[in-house]
Amino acid sequence: MNLKSRLKPFTAVAFTALALSTVVAGCSDLKDAQDAACCKEFEAGADMTNVDFGVDVSIKGTFSAYASAASDLSAVGTGAISDVTTACRNIALDLGADPADPKVASVTGTAALTAWCELAAGQINLKLGAKGTLATGIAANFEPPKCSASLSATANCQASCSANAKCDIKANPPKCEGGTLSVECSGGCTAEGKAELSCTGSCSGSCSGGCTAKAGATVNCQGKCDGTCSAGAGGNETGIQADGSCKGKCDGTCTLEAGAKVECEGTCDGKCDAKCSGTAEVKAKCDGKCDADYTPLKCEGGTLEGGCEVDASCQGSCNASASAKAECTPPSVSVTATVKGGLSADAQLQYQTAIASLEANLPNVLIVLQARGEAFTASIGGALKATGTLAASGKLGAKGAVCGLLIGDTIVTASENFTKALSAAGTVTAAVSLNK
Repeated sequence: MNLKSRLKPFTAVAFTALALSTVVAGCSDLKDAQDAACCKEFEAGADMTNVDFGVDVSIKGTFSAYASAASDLSAVGTGAISDVTTACRNIALDLGADPADPKVASVTGTAALTAWCELAAGQINLKLGAKGTLATGIAANFEPPKCSASLSATANCQASCSANAKCDIKANPPKCEGGTLSVECSGGCTAEGKAELSCTGSCSGSCSGGCTAKAGATVNCQGKCDGTCSAGAGGNETGIQADGSCKGKCDGTCTLEAGAKVECEGTCDGKCDAKCSGTAEVKAKCDGKCDADYTPLKCEGGTLEGGCEVDASCQGSCNASASAKAECTPPSVSVTATVKGGLSADAQLQYQTAIASLEANLPNVLIVLQARGEAFTASIGGALKATGTLAASGKLGAKGAVCGLLIGDTIVTASENFTKALSAAGTVTAAVSLNK
């Protein structure tokens, strides 16, 4: 039994009785329901915030949050299929697969997803695996990708559920379970239980990442200077280098090279190993402990909890939307391989093309596999709980019940789509040794 068959009863049975009168009136199934104007209001992937689903006013906000969660989850499921299919197709073709291969030539949708990823994995093993024609082993090195959920978007969703929602971050401070909570701090920010903290502000110690000079001033630079690079006082601070990098002073923004740390006499945008503070013009943004008033900004790599005090149904839907809308930064991937000796010039080119393709396409696969996977599963759980609560409310009305059927089915389909994308992502990465 597939995932959709297992989950669909949870989303359909509870709504069926209320929807029956509308179904009898001419909506024999979900597609007919839309055609007969029974629930044209719901559209997967669209903004459902202010849509009127005909439910009782007392649950209008909660039902809209539920519909928004389904819409947002649907977009993630569809996007995951598209992203992984594209990545696998690129890898397969770059490594020499035949685009007319019958396994992929006439298939679409999730069948194409599975077929392209299996073909990509086959090409990786053929060219770069233990008995590969170009190399005899391959590894991908990367930092695990993380997704950041906006706390303001979550709070807005929670507040829209009910006029009685209590949004006091001091009374009910938001938490980022399993991840990092970033805040905007009016004072200074210090690291908690770690050597460094993320910082956009003034760093009292050493800064890594980026450093921007104040107007009319310069900052220490060891990397790329977006401005004018000049020699500094140190013996090796000779200014512009032959490769275009800067070692000296920069009168603009210096993007520091990997591993480099400097005393930043301007605004640090990266990591700080001491205290991160705001300036007269702007507040500090950091992920440590703030010693003054603060505003939560985002939850990175974890699950958002707390914030506004609302009912569990609304909370589950808003958490699902926040997770779905989270911004995920693709990781930088470096691929290494044990190259076979005596490769011809043509084979060398094939090898270089293969490595470049993997480094370009694996990041989007890793986002689905490692960044969104667990969070998406938790989101589906929260949305399904909201399904049961709303169905039992007795306040849906005929249109709300039919829309509930359609929305619930959308959630199940989103889960099914993402699960298939997750499986396909695992198929292609199984052919590569992942080192994080």
